[in-house]
Amino acid sequence: MTMLADGIARYGMVVWTAGWLGCAVVWVLPSAAELRLRALTTARAPRPSLRALAAVVRRRLTHRPGLLARRRLRGCADVCRAIAAELRCGSSPGKALAAALRGADPLIAAELAEAAVLAEAGHDPVPALRAASRRPGGTAWASLAVCWQVAASSGTGVAAVVERLADALAHQDALHRELDIHLAGPRTTAVLLAGLPIAGLLMASALGGAPLLFLFTTPLGWGCLCAGIALNAAGVWWTRRLVHRVLRTAGM
Repeated sequence: MTMLADGIARYGMVVWTAGWLGCAVVWVLPSAAELRLRALTTARAPRPSLRALAAVVRRRLTHRPGLLARRRLRGCADVCRAIAAELRCGSSPGKALAAALRGADPLIAAELAEAAVLAEAGHDPVPALRAASRRPGGTAWASLAVCWQVAASSGTGVAAVVERLADALAHQDALHRELDIHLAGPRTTAVLLAGLPIAGLLMASALGGAPLLFLFTTPLGWGCLCAGIALNAAGVWWTRRLVHRVLRTAGM
């Protein structure tokens, strides 16, 4: 009876693994409709490949809201410093903004392209800057818009105001970096705790035990499995909640 149950459990794991592999193959390979469309069209679309999959994963990792916010923060600090330098060299505010965006991050240059065109043409770039500030982490553009508006209305030199804004943004970015260093420990702990059950199952199987047989073929095993998944998920959720609370308090 034990051998039969063991065989059933192993068969279930094989079926589960084969199912996931089948889903991956179906996702990667083109469908029949896509093949027919390729035959009807002259231009051939590129087949999905590991390089394309890596590009998608890289795009997902580099375009997360938190990373984009940090990127905008650094980009705004660099742009403000470049604007201040151009203004001190005698450039007009509009030309200074356009020149600062030429060597800026492509993401920042694209977001502020409209503001640069308006400023260089002699128009007010504040509405375009406020529109750019609605993106995640774009509050720095709202600060730049306020500085620009105050300098234009009061006659104060834009260079000094923008340079102070750049220093404030650099200080904020340094604070974010320090928080990342301090939060690396809790984040790593959460990942390790999430992987410990899997490591325990592998170690028990290597020592000759049958943890999967116990978990999937006995009522007590099912109870332990459900309780373990619930506790593990609760621990990961609680750790992430604490980290997010710290980041939210710091304004990240």
